[in-house]
Formats: sequence, structure tokens, C-alpha cells
Amino acid sequence: MSQTMFDKIWNQHVIAGEPGDPQLMYVDLQLLHEVTSPQAFEGLRENHRQVRRPEKNFATMDHNVPTVDIFNIKDAISRKQIETLQENAQEFGVRLAGIGSEDQGIVHVIGPQLGLTQPGMIIVCGDSHTATHGAFGSIAFGIGTSEVEHVLATQTIWQTKPKTMGIHVHGKLPKGVYAKDIIMGIIAREGVAFGTGYAVEFYGDTIERMSMEERMTLCNMAIEGGAKMGSVQPDQTTFDYVKGRKYAPKKFDEAVAYWKQFYTDDVSAFDDTIDFDVEQLAPFVSWGTNPGMAVPVDKPFPEIKNDDDKKAYEYVGLKPGETASQIPIRFVFFGSFCILWFVY
Repeated sequence: MSQTMFDKIWNQHVIAGEPGDPQLMYVDLQLLHEVTSPQAFEGLRENHRQVRRPEKNFATMDHNVPTVDIFNIKDAISRKQIETLQENAQEFGVRLAGIGSEDQGIVHVIGPQLGLTQPGMIIVCGDSHTATHGAFGSIAFGIGTSEVEHVLATQTIWQTKPKTMGIHVHGKLPKGVYAKDIIMGIIAREGVAFGTGYAVEFYGDTIERMSMEERMTLCNMAIEGGAKMGSVQPDQTTFDYVKGRKYAPKKFDEAVAYWKQFYTDDVSAFDDTIDFDVEQLAPFVSWGTNPGMAVPVDKPFPEIKNDDDKKAYEYVGLKPGETASQIPIRFVFFGSFCILWFVY
């Protein structure tokens, strides 16, 4: 029977539970940051428990680090969260990339940069965009604080297996069109809930030509389409990216031989599929308050169809019939693996 890449990874991590019911899954890597971890560590402390596998957890200062003058955290709550993570990491023996260290950074960036993120893993973090790591051929998803505590205490998590969806992305990208335009185009066409209940895998010749950074962008935004996780089959691009990084496997050739088993046997193994041709795709921009409210940069913003559209236009300050090219750009914010938001 044909299996998806997702099926193969999932099945290797099941500890207990029957198909269709919640199953206890082994977690290869948990990434931690200062916002969703304090209560989890406190729960361990109150129940007199230790971190089950400290070496399978990695923490970094993320959400509350100032862009300029990183050691001068003026907000009292932010400073307290930073200090608390430092104390918890030291007490429980968890690796920490502290402020000012060369490893510190955005939690979904440092995982790949350090070689922590690898194919075939189950990776979790108390952050919704954990799906980013699926670009390496892993199962990666965001979890809540109580689940963070459970993983710290047991290195496992209870999950019900989702259905699988394959998104066939094919064709040569036009000039000026990038990964974020692909996922915004898919969401604009299919809606913000098309992936609800699914683990999504992106495949096709367009994906095969992408860099790891582009693949991470796609997987990062899979959750904006309702999917819990997004992924891409590992290939030579993946292996070349991981090789030589700080926490990459020492026996790398053996690791690659293991990683190569994670692929989808046949598209018939997916529960559902979507076909997306990028040949005529244009850069996408959002006119509203969710990723589904987006149009090609050269197309007019749509007419108001419901109260949600009306509220979005009022909030953003745009009008139906306008085009993005008519709006003077005063500031541009470049987000990590996120949409570009223009302030005008």
C-alpha cells in the first residue's frame, strides 16, 4: 500500500494508541522560547519533575529581544520572561542560546541554521509557525503551553493523526515572483481554511528548484491556510544545507541514507490534492486582515461582499477598485519567513 512521506515519519514515532485515536508520539526535538515556556517549567517544578531528555530540547531568546541595544529590555514583562528562561534553562539543564550569543535568534531560523532541524524528525515548539521546519522533510507543528510541559517531562506528545494533502506546484516562476507569492496565491484561491484537518506536502518541479529558504517560507505559511503542518520531501538541496552545521550528524553519510527513505510513494496516497500552476502567477499583496484577502499586485482590490470585507477595508484604510501600484510606499517591514507588509 502506498504511503506518504508524512505516514512514514508518523508511523516510526508511534509509541502507543490505535489508528484513528489519539496516539502517543516520540518527539525528536522541542524548540523553546521565553514566551510560552515559563508556565511549562513551573509546572515541572510544582510536580517535582525533571526534563526527561534535556539534549532533545533547545531554547533561545526570541520574541522579546530588542532590534537595537539588545541588552536594554525596557518592558518589564519582556525582561522578566527573558530572565525566567535563563533561570529555567540553567536549573533544568536545557541548552540555551542566550542574548548576545552567536546561536541566539528567531526560533524557526536558528533550528535550520544550527543543523538542529533534520529530515524524518517530529519537531514541536510553542509557536504556531513551527510548520517552517517541515521544509526539511519533517513533521513540525506548534503546540500549547501545557503540551510544552508534557514534552519536557516525557519527550512525547499525544496527537490524532491528520489527513494528508498534496499540493502539486509546477511551472517556471515568472520574474519577480517568489515563494510567498505561491502560498498567498494558493490561499487566495482556496481560502484560509482549505488545509484544516490536513498535513500538507508541497511537491512538483517548482518546489524541486527552490532553495531551502524558499521552502521554509511555503511551509511557514501553510498554517495560514488552516493546515497544522506543511512539508517538502528531503533531497540533495536539503542534505547540502544541513551538512557541516553545528549540530548536523557526525556520521553524515549514514544520516543521508536514513533520510532518503522519507518520500511519498505515489500521489494516490494523499487523501486530497491541489494543483497549482505558477506560470502566470504575479506578485501578491494583501488588501485586508487575513492572507486570503490578497490579489495580484496588478489587479484591483475586490468589491465588498460581506461585513468582514467592510471591516477589513476600514481597518487597513484601502478601498475597492484601488491597486497596490497606486499606493505610495513610505516604509517596508521585512519579516522572517513572513509576508511583506507595506505601510503607506
